[in-house]
Amino acid sequence: MIKLDENKKEFLDNKKESYTLNRRSSGITEISTQSLNTSAYAQAMTHCNDRFVQIFLLRIIGQGRISELLNDSTETNEIDKFMRKMNFYGSSKQELSQLDPCARAFFQSYCDGINDYLKEHGTVWEFKLLKVKPEKWNIEDSLMIIKIMSYIGLAQTQQDAQKLIIQLVRNNVDLKKIKSLFSPHLDTLNLETIEDLKKLKFFEALIPEEVKFLNELPKFMASNNWILSGKKTNSGNVIQCNDPHLEVNRLPAIWYEQIIHTQEGNFHGMTMPGIPGIIMGRSENISFGFTYGFMDMVDYFIEDIKEGKFLRDSQWEEFNIRKEVIKKKGGGEIRCNFFENSCGTVEAETDLEELPNGKFLNLAWSCRNNGAAASAKSLYELYKCKDVHSLKEVLSHITISCNWLLGDIHGNIAYQQSGQFPNRKSTGLYPLKASDSKNLWNGMRPKSDLLSVLNPECGFLATANNDLADYLSADSPLSINLPMGPYRYQRIKNLLESQEKFDIEQLKKMQSDLYSLQAELFMQELSPYLGDDSISSILKTWNFNYDRESQGAIVFEHYYFELLRLVFAKDLAGTDAWDYIANKSSILVDFYYFFDTILLEGKSPLWFAHSSKEDFIQRALENTKKNFRSGVPKLKDIRRTPMKNILFDGKLPNFLGFDYGPITIEGSRATIVQGALYEAHGRISTFCPSMRFVCDLGDTKSYTVLAGGVSDRRFSKLYTSEVEMWLNYKYKSVELN
Repeated sequence: MIKLDENKKEFLDNKKESYTLNRRSSGITEISTQSLNTSAYAQAMTHCNDRFVQIFLLRIIGQGRISELLNDSTETNEIDKFMRKMNFYGSSKQELSQLDPCARAFFQSYCDGINDYLKEHGTVWEFKLLKVKPEKWNIEDSLMIIKIMSYIGLAQTQQDAQKLIIQLVRNNVDLKKIKSLFSPHLDTLNLETIEDLKKLKFFEALIPEEVKFLNELPKFMASNNWILSGKKTNSGNVIQCNDPHLEVNRLPAIWYEQIIHTQEGNFHGMTMPGIPGIIMGRSENISFGFTYGFMDMVDYFIEDIKEGKFLRDSQWEEFNIRKEVIKKKGGGEIRCNFFENSCGTVEAETDLEELPNGKFLNLAWSCRNNGAAASAKSLYELYKCKDVHSLKEVLSHITISCNWLLGDIHGNIAYQQSGQFPNRKSTGLYPLKASDSKNLWNGMRPKSDLLSVLNPECGFLATANNDLADYLSADSPLSINLPMGPYRYQRIKNLLESQEKFDIEQLKKMQSDLYSLQAELFMQELSPYLGDDSISSILKTWNFNYDRESQGAIVFEHYYFELLRLVFAKDLAGTDAWDYIANKSSILVDFYYFFDTILLEGKSPLWFAHSSKEDFIQRALENTKKNFRSGVPKLKDIRRTPMKNILFDGKLPNFLGFDYGPITIEGSRATIVQGALYEAHGRISTFCPSMRFVCDLGDTKSYTVLAGGVSDRRFSKLYTSEVEMWLNYKYKSVELN
């Protein structure tokens, strides 16, 4: 290992250019060098030193080699099949030819750093224990990580929603009710398509649980960010606030914080081990951060298959059959065939030599074949940006769906949408027939169709995975059809409009806000039905905050899910299926607002024909009272989960210290601190602020905290060094220079 202390140490890279490494007292590593390529080389060294397991474990998973290298089981076999089906690694190798020469040299320097580290230091004890010898790192490994970042938890959420819609159709749920939930996007869904969906030869419900809730993969989900121009700050400077919400019940923290000094300037921010560059952060000139944009980048199409061929405009055409072999640890192998065409990959059993006659789903993803090279170039070019205008141009080429908020030292603030936006015929929420080529995507929308805002009159910009209605013009194309609910965004907006100017401390406090506008709305309707009993008393005095001492939050959550169950369960999915959707999937974490709109309006004859809204409210309240007959716990008593090591996943005894906690998850789906916690496939999954970042571009300090620590070394003091600060909304001060 590189023994870094608080004294700078000088090294030479493989091209004999010098660089220095320094570890500050907080544990953050600091790189000083001249060229960007050498900074990438040094960054790889520090990533390996502090996050070796994270880097190489992610590669094993992305390549679909868990069964071969780590553990052969039914579960790992399914994960490997899924990764091979998505072809994250294979398609990344194909993208090498698309990589810009400067970006290629930048990424190659990063690979050289990893490989030189392997030569000098070898592997870590965990991989020695598992008899895993890490292989040489290549550019395609880093490109693969970019593709995984774009899909897992992001594009995948859209895929989940479309699968749910198809599943409801196939289960003969009242079509009018399905359309009402997703109005107006299913208005053109016709009977012919419905019959085709019912005739599918193969249908895989939602995403395989083994994949969706795999703890080792970083899942990017809900987030907040906001930025204020000088007209809204006491300092008169731009202030940026980022708090991306990811899965936090894992160690080490997903992000790796770093400071990089090059001839292009001084940079501080969050990096992703396995990829060179800074993803969110600042320099002395600019600041930048993103939330997931919920752009629809995934569609299903219905393929007609006959004698192993697919129908396209009255012609039967041959599939490309991609053959994959999954090796099994200890011997044996699994042979898989994936049927592909220019549209996408057919959903079918993987052991078929030829597809049988009938109808199949074909999955199209806009980043399938070209989703990493452009993003890699942007990561390189970001270092050269000196203002918002150049940043907007560079970040518009990122292929991941993001809502970027940007600022510069000149006082400018901006919003920029990114993502590969398909030029589609429909809204994208239900499959069209692939046999008619006019139904297929006509390439990607031009970058000019991406939303962009510069220096709004109000003096601030904010996003929270919302529908961006405030930024849309009348002729804006529909890029987002299933956003998250507006509550978090509206709360941020309300707070920023509540006073004329803000300082750093006030904006840091906003990042700890636990107030739920959703609860406030629902409680307005529930209040008339509250009585003199103890449960009613708790709700009457509740301040709509999801803090760790709250009892009201626990009672309201039970009432809310009981109301959802009473209104939707029987007719929409059946009670057992609904319980799965509500408690063991992310459907309600992502798309609860589509149910809320029906509940809050409360007049739909489709849902309130036999019982009035008032009847449902009363029944949900009575059931809630019965549930808490023996008393009401506080949020801290039940919203708890351990933070588990990504490799051992809770399998080792607690006294060994690889896991931390349990910790209390504050917040809810609708609070700025989005504290989502639910069970899936026997595992607990969370989506919470994975880091917090606040900076004033008028000075050189930033204020940050990670949901973890710098290192993935269990016996390092930096393994969980920031967890308690993070849990208690405290920050460390980081000097840029």
